[in-house]
Amino acid sequence: MGRTNCGICTELLQRDQPTTCCPKCNNLFHSSCVNDTSNNSQWICNDCTSLPSQTSTDDKFNLILQELKSIKSNQSKSDEALKVISSSVKALNDRVSGQAKTMTSLSQAMNTLNGNLNTVISDVKSQGAIIGGLNTRIAAVEKSLSETVHCPPPTTTPLALNDITHEIQLRSRCAVHIIIRGVPESSVNTSASSSSADKTFVKEMLDKLEPKLPETVIRKVFRVGKIINDKPRLLKVEFTSQEEVNHVVISFLRLRSNIPDGYSQVSITRDRTPSERRSIYEVHQELRDRQEKGESNISIRYFNGLPKIVPARTNISHQSKNSEK
Repeated sequence: MGRTNCGICTELLQRDQPTTCCPKCNNLFHSSCVNDTSNNSQWICNDCTSLPSQTSTDDKFNLILQELKSIKSNQSKSDEALKVISSSVKALNDRVSGQAKTMTSLSQAMNTLNGNLNTVISDVKSQGAIIGGLNTRIAAVEKSLSETVHCPPPTTTPLALNDITHEIQLRSRCAVHIIIRGVPESSVNTSASSSSADKTFVKEMLDKLEPKLPETVIRKVFRVGKIINDKPRLLKVEFTSQEEVNHVVISFLRLRSNIPDGYSQVSITRDRTPSERRSIYEVHQELRDRQEKGESNISIRYFNGLPKIVPARTNISHQSKNSEK
């Protein structure tokens, strides 16, 4: 068995020298080098003392486990945060989608408003034309009366503003009406059945015009006046606009050149206010008076709805067409 060296002084250990053994590594040391003369078995060399203990390793392992748990906890918190963010993003997308639908609805509403505005502008222009026609009518009546009685124009107070306003309102309503004469009344006595039969007649009449008009242009169909000697009452039709009235009146005149079955006794005129009817009567009366005095080759034509005595034209059909206007 060979000798060993001291782990501290590195000199050979002599058999007669006291030694100390490290219980961990079993290495021998001079007792004098370790200052131990009692052969203490609890002494541990510096090399073994510097090695990490089991307890220290366990602490580090536990620390690592805690770090892992902390990482896992933080991961869970991150997952929850991601869920919250995802929910917020979805809510934001839904809100943006709702705003897009709202903008679409707003755009549609603006288009509808523009359409209504155009209708109002058209109505205002129509009212302006009616007012202009009324002024022309008043001037024509004054001139006609003046020429008839051979006296200066009347100096009486003009129509009151309220009367003119009322007349304008009446003409505005009449402008979308037509009067149909000669339509037999329904044999059924109930009001609903009679109204249904009259509306069916108007629909069929519109279908015969060129071009045809849809039934949607009809607002109301009703009878006016009283039944006298079994003569059918007048049939009044209200349309959605004055343009449709113009189309019906003119197209029906064309239709009479090749009258369909059942329409030989039917005639159509525009609806007139009492003032307009009086004015038309006066112009026709003037025509008769002038013809009785020897004037010939004169007739009545309508300009913008106003009757006027003019030289007769050879194109009778054209005159008839204008007389209804």
